[in-house]
Amino acid sequence: MSALDAALSKQYTSTPMRILVTGSTGGIGSAVKAAARAAGHEVATFERADFATPGAMDAIPGGLDALVFATGTCPVAPLSKTTPELFAETFRVNCALFLDLVRHIVKTRKYSAAGMTALAISSVSAREGWAGGAAYCASKGALSALCRALDAELATRHIHIEALEPRYVKTRMFDECAGRMGVDPSLAQAPEAFAREILAKACARGAAASLRLQEEAGLAGGAAD
Repeated sequence: MSALDAALSKQYTSTPMRILVTGSTGGIGSAVKAAARAAGHEVATFERADFATPGAMDAIPGGLDALVFATGTCPVAPLSKTTPELFAETFRVNCALFLDLVRHIVKTRKYSAAGMTALAISSVSAREGWAGGAAYCASKGALSALCRALDAELATRHIHIEALEPRYVKTRMFDECAGRMGVDPSLAQAPEAFAREILAKACARGAAASLRLQEEAGLAGGAAD
């Protein structure tokens, strides 16, 4: 996080935001939900099962300041068992669901007047491979690339899309994969610590968006005078 982001986050952390968190029953998602609510933010959740429920997205509240996409799956399978079905399902959960969600929010204009920050939890595996992780690594690489493309496309709407690529976060998913990755579990950071980083980034972006909106309103008011 830049010095400016850190300063904005410190100044505006107490400003309530409306945040949508997916995967809120998992290690990272639950930590983000808890941290956000403890900071006084309004938190709505959307789980993996909701994506398959007709009309569920219509119930997502409007005026979203931030989206944290923490939905994910991490199959560990050698090449011989990485079937087209497993590969497709991993891509669907780790990447396509994020695209579907952002598309709905943009189409229905459920983001705030100041814009929105969407943070997708990718992984260092987007850039580093490990045996048995073909589907997972490929899907996270796709998620990171998707975020770069959407960020470029939606910038004019003041919607910022960013993939976060943490190295190791101690979650149940990490514990199941650590051995195959050849990673010492003690190197993983606590999900609560990573959640604070996520929330700080969202707050910093939200603060910058609010300041921009205030400045634009001020310029419009001055022109009217």
